[in-house]
Amino acid sequence: MILDDILKILKKRLSDKAYTLDNESYSYKQLYKFVCNIYHFLLKENKEKRPVVVYGHKEIYMKASFIACSLAGMTYIPIDESIPNSRVEQIIKQVNPLLSIGKNISKEKIYEIMNEENYSEIHNIYLKPDDIYYIIFTSGSTGVPKGVKVTYKNLDSCIEWLKNITKIDKGVIINQANFSFDLSVADLYLSLVSQSEHFIISNDTMLDFNKIFEQLNKSNANFMVATPSFVDLLLLDKSFNSKLMPNLHTILFCGEKLLKTTVNKLYSRFNDIKIINSYGPTECTFAVTSYEINNYMDNDENIPVGVTKKDVNIYIIDENRNVVEEGKIGEILITGESVSDGYLGDIQKSSFIQYDGVKAYLTGDLGYIKNGVLYYKERKDKQIKFKGYRIELTDIENNIRKLNYIDKVIAVANKNKDNKVINIVAFVILKENINKSELEIRYDLKKKIPEYMCPKIKIVSSFPLNNNGKCDEKKLLEEF
Repeated sequence: MILDDILKILKKRLSDKAYTLDNESYSYKQLYKFVCNIYHFLLKENKEKRPVVVYGHKEIYMKASFIACSLAGMTYIPIDESIPNSRVEQIIKQVNPLLSIGKNISKEKIYEIMNEENYSEIHNIYLKPDDIYYIIFTSGSTGVPKGVKVTYKNLDSCIEWLKNITKIDKGVIINQANFSFDLSVADLYLSLVSQSEHFIISNDTMLDFNKIFEQLNKSNANFMVATPSFVDLLLLDKSFNSKLMPNLHTILFCGEKLLKTTVNKLYSRFNDIKIINSYGPTECTFAVTSYEINNYMDNDENIPVGVTKKDVNIYIIDENRNVVEEGKIGEILITGESVSDGYLGDIQKSSFIQYDGVKAYLTGDLGYIKNGVLYYKERKDKQIKFKGYRIELTDIENNIRKLNYIDKVIAVANKNKDNKVINIVAFVILKENINKSELEIRYDLKKKIPEYMCPKIKIVSSFPLNNNGKCDEKKLLEEF
């Protein structure tokens, strides 16, 4: 399994670059030392093998800790430091860890531990196939984040599949996503099993367009895992082309809908680029389908999200959970080796069901299958994908309601003609005699939810109603 492969590679690659962040690189030999020291520290300090929180922002100790936790048989929970403290506390309360690397084990302490020169080799891997490898927290409809439990077997299946479809070997892989976002799982582990350099784009770099392009050029990367939104941002500048990144040969897209305009712009800038579109919810370990695009898109058909990986089955079902005929739209249901162990605690267990005698996940996504290829249409509820992140609009609403000066709120996704979310707008009605600005409301909200979830705020005096007596969201957006 992949941990056996990773351990062998860590011991073998030695001087080759393993990790680069903010102009500082670490070799495989250094990474192995870091992993060894954290591994032995964990075995000594966490004999109960309780889950371990790993808190920070893409520092080398985070990746070393992920590997060390797994080898030591401990589940890890990645939390990016951009997440508000109140939400971090909600996660830690659910997990109840003994150790929180980057928190009660400070960054200074963990660097001290992992840099000890006299380190002991690793000989035993304690994680078993059905053990929980990591827990990633996503937006929850109740206003509290929910943890998805992904097993070692789930991850092993995913990474072996990614190796086969990407064919990456001893290259340079760009990282875009924070480690608490499941998009990062692909580049985190694909870089290890393919013996590649993991080249990190930090949040600080992401805030400076010039720095992004400087880092992309410096990376010499040949492979990128990205959301369409990130690449669309890069494409705004005409210098994002084969001159900037002459070795870039593959982009793996996931996290949100890929549009033909994005594909065609890429082909106009990179002559030999290979584009892989993919689909899969966090509950099914990053992705379960892939579709390779090799040329310009000039028809009116949606871009397929792809063909299902071999150890997974996808069904399109109706409201009675009967399979619909080919080409008809229904809910996407997934079974097989990628379906995770469910949520931490008793949250929304109805999404995980038995189907034909096996564990299955009801995605809430609508789609159809044509000639054996899956196409995604839209959500059937108030969950959206924005900048690659999965967001429950009710999560935003529930957190706005916690502000004691709010009377009513409705969060609405503003979409373009391609059904892609442009932004999120929260329309609020203040309680009587309250004087708050839209800027102040957003400032207070950012203390409760991550930046990527924070909507634009619009104060209104009432909500318009449609013919059914419900709030007319379309009219609200027209007035925005």
